[in-house]
Amino acid sequence: MLQYPKEYVMTSGSGVASQKLVAFDKALVDAGISNYNLLKVSSILPIGCERKSKVDKKQGSALLTAYATITSDEIGTTISTAVAVGIPERESDVGVIMEFSGKCSADEAVATVKQMVIEAMHNHNIPCATVDVTFAEGTVQGEGYLTLISALSMW
Repeated sequence: MLQYPKEYVMTSGSGVASQKLVAFDKALVDAGISNYNLLKVSSILPIGCERKSKVDKKQGSALLTAYATITSDEIGTTISTAVAVGIPERESDVGVIMEFSGKCSADEAVATVKQMVIEAMHNHNIPCATVDVTFAEGTVQGEGYLTLISALSMW
């Protein structure tokens, strides 16, 4: 049974390997969320959810996660991921999470995902106090697949 999330972490990571799934796993390890069963969720941060620096949950547990990921083996290609959350002005409101990934710089990914959060908060009629972002950027060097992940995990 899933419980109402009270805490969250924002994190990003990268991984390189000869196989896509292994590169993804390495990115999860780098991000610090590899030892959990990620349950992909949409874009709402629960009311009163408090930010932490790392996941504080029994390993192997289900972990609600909104994430962006991208994988490429195109040598010389720069890729990026970003996840942003709009923190509401009122403590009685939810926050809104947005994810983005693409063949672009981290600056472009961050700008895009921030704008997405601002628009979404407006769509939900929730005044936004601040926007927090986590991001990853990398250029494929030719060692195989490069995978990036940016995530907001809740428990």
